[in-house]
Amino acid sequence: MARPKIYANAAERQAAYRENNARVDLVIPKDLNATLDEIAGQLDLTKNSLVNAMIRFALTNRNWKTQGAAWVKK
Repeated sequence: MARPKIYANAAERQAAYRENNARVDLVIPKDLNATLDEIAGQLDLTKNSLVNAMIRFALTNRNWKTQGAAWVKK
């Protein structure tokens, strides 16, 4: 018995994905990129999954609204 389809077609599935997810272009130094590649490889994750996990961790463990980011170069 096959699982019932959630979306009628690929266009509906893609529209639902875009509705629930945002795309962010990120510019990072080459050395940081290499470090992310290395960690993602060691953990058998995509770099995207790793960065999402790191962002989620940072948002969970620091109150950015009150503590700010004083060390960040503007």
